Amino acid sequence: MNSFTNTRAKAPVEFINDIRKRRADAAIAEKLGVSRSYVETLIEGGLILVDGKTVKKSSRIGLGAHIYIEFPQESTPDITPKEIPFDILLNESDYAVIDKPSGIAVHPGAGCFTDTLVNGLLFKFQIDDETAGFRPGVVHRLDKDTSGLMIIAKNRRARELFSKLFAEWRIDKYYLCIAHGKIDKKEFVIDAPIGRDRFHRKRMGVIPNGRAARSEVKVLKEYERAFFAEVKLCTGRTHQIRVHFKHIKRPLMGDELYGGRRDFIARQALHSSRLAFTDPFNHKHVEITAELPADMRELLEKLV
Repeated sequence: MNSFTNTRAKAPVEFINDIRKRRADAAIAEKLGVSRSYVETLIEGGLILVDGKTVKKSSRIGLGAHIYIEFPQESTPDITPKEIPFDILLNESDYAVIDKPSGIAVHPGAGCFTDTLVNGLLFKFQIDDETAGFRPGVVHRLDKDTSGLMIIAKNRRARELFSKLFAEWRIDKYYLCIAHGKIDKKEFVIDAPIGRDRFHRKRMGVIPNGRAARSEVKVLKEYERAFFAEVKLCTGRTHQIRVHFKHIKRPLMGDELYGGRRDFIARQALHSSRLAFTDPFNHKHVEITAELPADMRELLEKLV
């Protein structure tokens, strides 16, 4: 039986912090895959202990700190297994690589508690990782409306190994996107720091004191008022490609949050198309591609 089958996050969660030294609210929210405001509520209620002591939301927690979290019963999301559509492209004993469709949130959060990818992962895989909180199987995430490849960890060891590979930028991540406007270069780099938008909490932006972010862009095809490109992420910031393309005044088609128009496609035209890495278990090179989804193919045909 899947170890998460009867878990509704009512029991306390304990884990060792593996995120570089950051504010307690931000680090714990990222670890659990919940909003920072929810974590702040838990901290204010004395329900989060770091190394046995209560903390402030602005407290800094370092690597190796022991985190204990108790959840109010009425606030816990449902991570019951449920059939959710996605393709499995690689299925190893310790991990898998899947192709996530657009329109599916990766893990439970505000307004979406049952029809998430996590529910689907628990339905299709045996995941043995009681320290994963609300995100069993999740090593990294894609935005709800972004499609494409994700690595899924089937146990704690796999999650730790792949998290280390991501943290050390040893997994090559390539995306395909369709952006508004003309571009006068075939290949270029966007190197601009990203942080939270001060005036719009759901949006990120290029800001002077943000975290370093680098995107390498290769234009594959140009159209009259748009272009099709492959982007290699050298870092992994929230909304990185979407923010960087807005920064160069070439927002992704369909991306209303960052200035794109939805009369062409019903979501941001962004697809995680290729992953390349060394398997941390057998040390063999792995490279996997996911074909462009139907809505982006149809958009390219309309642009001709």
